[in-house]
Amino acid sequence: MKKFLVVLLLAALMLTLCACNTVPSTRFLSSAQIESAARICETPQAEVTLTYSVNNTSVKVCIVYDLLLRQAPLATLRFIELVNDGFYDNTVADTYNSTYGYLIMGRYSYVAESKKYYMHPSEETFKGEFKSNSYPQPADGYARFKMASLAMYHEDWTEENNTFDSANGYLMLMLSSEKLNPDNYAVFAYLSSVTVTRDGKESDPFTTIPSDVYTNLTSTSRTTRAVYNADETTTQSVSMLSTLVTVQARMLGDYDWSALPKVR
Repeated sequence: MKKFLVVLLLAALMLTLCACNTVPSTRFLSSAQIESAARICETPQAEVTLTYSVNNTSVKVCIVYDLLLRQAPLATLRFIELVNDGFYDNTVADTYNSTYGYLIMGRYSYVAESKKYYMHPSEETFKGEFKSNSYPQPADGYARFKMASLAMYHEDWTEENNTFDSANGYLMLMLSSEKLNPDNYAVFAYLSSVTVTRDGKESDPFTTIPSDVYTNLTSTSRTTRAVYNADETTTQSVSMLSTLVTVQARMLGDYDWSALPKVR
């Protein structure tokens, strides 16, 4: 009997420990969970790299981001997970919305060897941390759109409960400041610096997107591309940027990322 009770207590302890390190994607983080994550990594940074070719010049744009752990902790933690899982690598910037000034990234992957585009589904969705979704205002205020900030893309409304959802981790790279209502989107990263490499020659860091890069990313026309499912049995036609803009992402700094809470 004693042995059974010991095993039962150990099992309960393990479940408690697992639960403490897992955040349900259907609700916001508590203050205690945010502080716990901040103790592991107070000011996380990530680098997102866009690569494309224009006028026979190869261009690589490396953007270093400050992640807003205290203002949008759920979005930040999910982004860190996805980056460390390689989710964004070899995806593309597929759409530029000229009305509101943003690129959408991560929805489609690109295989250079076959020059094929594929659907890039993500299995996890999570609750959007913004005012219109009843997210409580953080101590530092709601994160707002700035030039080159990152936000989580989402479909307008979920069918189940008519509340905003931050969808599958797909990214919105803002190339404007105030055209889109920040009350409706989870902004979770601000630009820290930008380095541009043109035909192998690297620039000094910029504090904003250089004008020629901005023009390249915002004046691109669209074309129809065949997009395959993973099994390549079916295709669909999708309107995308005519210029291939591929994406890579990595976390910066020597932190134990595995110790952060998992969004599930």
